[in-house]
This record gives sequence, C-alpha cells and structure tokens, in this order.
Amino acid sequence: MTLERHDQALSHAENAVRLREDGRARSLALGRITLADIHIRRSDLDAAISVGNDLLSTSPTLGSVRVVRQLDDLRKLLEPHKGYRPVRDYLARFGEARRARMLLLADIITPRGDAP
Repeated sequence: MTLERHDQALSHAENAVRLREDGRARSLALGRITLADIHIRRSDLDAAISVGNDLLSTSPTLGSVRVVRQLDDLRKLLEPHKGYRPVRDYLARFGEARRARMLLLADIITPRGDAP
C-alpha cells in the first residue's frame, strides 16, 4: 500500500473512531483496532501504542469474539517491534487484558483452526 493510500485509510479510520466515541463499545474497539493497524503499517509505532492504550481502556469487559480475534492479529503485527520498549510494555499490558477477555469468552470462543 502506498503512503497516499495509508494516509487516506488513516483519515477514514480516525473519522470512524470519532463517530463512535459516544456510542457502541464494540464498534469503537473495532475502529481503534483498525486505526492502530494502519499506524503500525505506516511505521508510526508511538501513534499505534497511543491508540492501543485507548483500546485497552475501551470497556475492558467487552466480550466480543470478533474483537478478541482482531486484537490477536494486532498483537502479531506488533510482535516484530518488541525490541522497542514502548511496544514491549504495551504487549505486556495487552497480554493481561487479553487473559481477562478470554475468561469472559471461555464458554463460546474456540481457538483458530478448531472451529467446525
């Protein structure tokens, strides 16, 4: 994806988050995941971590399979950058938040690849 397309995607994602700030927690979380993803792909790790921190505070008890799966994808994007201390610190907080969400979803979520 070109820088111009990344800029356009970033603008759309920021707008989507702005539109959802007062409303639905799941939609807001999904918008923030998209925004963090775009920042990572633009190599703007500090912005990605900032959005990620907002994401972790977005209804920590939100029990959505879709959100958990997209958060896992986001973690995979950040893993190659864990040599950067803010990323490493964020991934530690992320792991704690993920464990809490998985407890909420224990009866309904199956690991990827185990679905019928």
